[in-house]
Amino acid sequence: MTISVSISSGAACLFVAATLSAAGVAELSPEVANPTGTVDRIVSRLRIGPFYEQAVTESGARFWAARPFYSRLIDPLSETRITDVLWPIGTSHRLHESSWWRAGIAYGTDDDVNDPESPSSWNLFPVWFSGRSRQMEDYWAFFPIYGHLPHTLFVLDDVHFTLFPLYLDYEVNHVRRRYWLWPFFSSHDERPGVERHGLFPFYGSARHKGRDEGDSVEQRYCLWPFWTSGRYNEARNPGSSWMLWPLWGSVARSNETQRMFLPPFFSYAKTPDTTRWRMPWPLFESVRSPRETRTSFWPFYGDTRRDGERSHYILGPFINWFTLESGGQTTKRFYFFPFYLTQTRTVRQKDGTSRLHDSFTRIWPFYATEKKADGSSKTRALELLPIRSAGGFERNWSPFWTLFSRSEKDGVVQIELFWGLIKIRREVRKTEAEPGPEQKKAVLALPPEAPLLQNWEYTTP
Repeated sequence: MTISVSISSGAACLFVAATLSAAGVAELSPEVANPTGTVDRIVSRLRIGPFYEQAVTESGARFWAARPFYSRLIDPLSETRITDVLWPIGTSHRLHESSWWRAGIAYGTDDDVNDPESPSSWNLFPVWFSGRSRQMEDYWAFFPIYGHLPHTLFVLDDVHFTLFPLYLDYEVNHVRRRYWLWPFFSSHDERPGVERHGLFPFYGSARHKGRDEGDSVEQRYCLWPFWTSGRYNEARNPGSSWMLWPLWGSVARSNETQRMFLPPFFSYAKTPDTTRWRMPWPLFESVRSPRETRTSFWPFYGDTRRDGERSHYILGPFINWFTLESGGQTTKRFYFFPFYLTQTRTVRQKDGTSRLHDSFTRIWPFYATEKKADGSSKTRALELLPIRSAGGFERNWSPFWTLFSRSEKDGVVQIELFWGLIKIRREVRKTEAEPGPEQKKAVLALPPEAPLLQNWEYTTP
């Protein structure tokens, strides 16, 4: 067993930890995950506390950060480039030939940075929208003065507006709708099988022809949303519905029965295979069907069971248990938000036993640890985020509170304290030259590039 310890000394090095490894000792360097999710090994690294960092990996990836103002990652293996400026205010991502960026309320995309004719966008939400659609149509909009937005706004297509809400028109399901003084006065293109009349919100009616010959659906409203009704003249599921909001509502169809009082708080619903009670929602809910069983006394207790899945909570949403079995893999998760989370995934083997795929445990705000199927593990403290960290946090913010880190892989354990100010490395080697009792060798050594660092060495039996 070999133990090496690196300690920087001198007042000038209080926040300086430099590890500039030569290629010949790259196997001693820590590992990082690149954007593809694969593990890459760092061969050169320079850090000044949590504020400055630059690193190079075996695959040629380069990372540079002046936290929290700026960071940049270039990874030729995954063809990824990421630049952050005061993240999350500003960020730019490029993957292969596509890119997207955000700067405050401005954002944009480009499907191919090498092709000036590729689909792209440049937006300043919610005032300015411009770009080229995938149908190769240029567009722009200056809200609420004038604009045209093709295939870009939620489920609406080919949107036009002038002095909104004075005039608006768009398409939904190939039907054009026009509004004057939206939403009060409107007209619609004729659609086969559909008849509409009315003056919103005072009165309106619509009649739709069904799929089968003779089928139709009639819908009406009066002083919407206070009175609405429907009649379903369908051979498969005939019946009617009405609602006097917010007092009472009813659905009476051959395959569905529903009674509502003060909707949506009190209701009873029945279909051929499902029964649901809400008394009142969301405080109590009960669902019974062949696919799902759910009982909820929110916020005190709830239990849900589906095929291969079970979850229940206490004092929701703070305490929760979850189990999912799918595709030979079992996921178990328990959390007491935000203080504790543990998740384990196992894979079922052919002999019926289970093998660990990965696990994660976090005790907030103190530490988090994860383990992999190959026996590798990572631990760090502190862990101030109550959620699994995103890439932006890892690049720009997590180092400020990561005072301790420990990683283990292939018998090598590496420990860092205070952003690399103290580094401990332990390696277990099995050789014929050491048949006797195991020796522990501690080497306090740092590269000559750091002039204020002292080198010590000792050996213990």
